[in-house]
Amino acid sequence: MTEKAKGKEQNELQQLLEQFQKQIQEAGQLHKLPIECLVLPDGILDKLARRFAQKLNATQLRRVFHDLKRLELRARHCKDKESFDEIRVQIALVLPELAYARGREVIPDEFYKLMRTLLNPPEKRFQEHEDVKRLLQVLTALLAYHKFHVSFTAASDG
Repeated sequence: MTEKAKGKEQNELQQLLEQFQKQIQEAGQLHKLPIECLVLPDGILDKLARRFAQKLNATQLRRVFHDLKRLELRARHCKDKESFDEIRVQIALVLPELAYARGREVIPDEFYKLMRTLLNPPEKRFQEHEDVKRLLQVLTALLAYHKFHVSFTAASDG
């Protein structure tokens, strides 16, 4: 890939991230994100996954997904605000783990920025179980499209 093509692809990735970050900021709470248009083929999550296919290791993506899935299962059974507050703290603790992975260059900067926007500020993004559920819907679509694009790229390269 030429430097010009790499620059164009990086610019497109930045535009996608900015578009998605704007939607997240406007929604505030994650359950208010319009999930239907995000998860469709050629939607933002599909396009992001296509760009991440070469940069993001599937193992790292699954690790983040499974950590947050465990928290979603706990959030599903929360009976009171204090219990949910603990879930919110655990979600916030994912951010330093992601920063560490970014510092070690295990995850790309764009994925770190995406996750930081999704998770921060936790007191705004996560006020009820539906917010955590929506986060998992976003990550499920991203993981599925990532697998598709990695497989498709590998098949076309081979």
